[in-house]
Amino acid sequence: MNGKTLLRNLIGSTSLILLLTGCGGGTQDPKTLYNKGIALLDTDQAQAVEVLTTAAESGHAGAMMELSTCYTYGTGVDRDEELGFSWIKRAADAGSSKAKAYISIFYLQGIGTTPSPDTAIQLLDSEVEAGNIDAMTIMAGLLEIGVGVDKDPARAFQLHLQLAAQGNIDSMYYVARSYAKGKNGIKKNEKLGVDWYQKASTAGSVAATGKLGACYMMGKGVNQDMVAGISLIRKAVKEGDPDSMHNLGVCYERGLGVQQDMVKAVEYYRMGAEAGCAEAMYNLSICLSSGNGVKRNPEEAAVWKAKASENETPLRGRES
Repeated sequence: MNGKTLLRNLIGSTSLILLLTGCGGGTQDPKTLYNKGIALLDTDQAQAVEVLTTAAESGHAGAMMELSTCYTYGTGVDRDEELGFSWIKRAADAGSSKAKAYISIFYLQGIGTTPSPDTAIQLLDSEVEAGNIDAMTIMAGLLEIGVGVDKDPARAFQLHLQLAAQGNIDSMYYVARSYAKGKNGIKKNEKLGVDWYQKASTAGSVAATGKLGACYMMGKGVNQDMVAGISLIRKAVKEGDPDSMHNLGVCYERGLGVQQDMVKAVEYYRMGAEAGCAEAMYNLSICLSSGNGVKRNPEEAAVWKAKASENETPLRGRES
């Protein structure tokens, strides 16, 4: 994952589109201008940049951050990474905790400035120590993949655990998955996995809802309850979780909690495959190759098998 992709994901996951409730005449305060600029990003990006610039020049750190994103990606203006860096630095200097965290990505990847991984990590370490949630999120991600720092799943887990305790949904899911599978240097504890899947699901994680359903289906970390399991998996499918689409297909293929039905199994494998689930791609390829639950189609089977292979698919029929 390159720095700009990570930056877009991180900023995009926290950006809020605020609607302007009304404007009076005369000079508008920076906050009002910022809100207006954010609202304009959906309809007139060039005008949005003009308004955000006025707010930023008046000292609004949030507007500075948005301008950094606009110039870095060429949104409403010609792309200019140096200006993108300049604006995020101004935001950081103005005290924006978000900017103090995200500027590390610019230093790490040399976006608009000379690459300086050491500076990036020093800044992140300082902000993590200060309790900056954005910095903790970025650092956890870097530690997971070993970019700018040595790969350290155990430390990444500890950061995710802190973030999860503060209500970060993605971190709740990460912690749940780590306990449920015994990953990231953590001893396997299926009950704690279920507890965190439940917390993440309650907080709005569709993926956690599906995984919780799988735990109920298999009795992992909780008393087996096929009815509850199928209900949770169906809920996750309805909300668009690709893994749950695959898992519901497995349930129909094997008759787990539902009447065995290969036609429906193929239906959900296809749904999951089209949504990007590699395991569903593989299972769909098997069904198309054999003609099980669907008209035999070796050519389409080969296409899905190739796509699954590109995603490094594990063995057929993964259940969680």
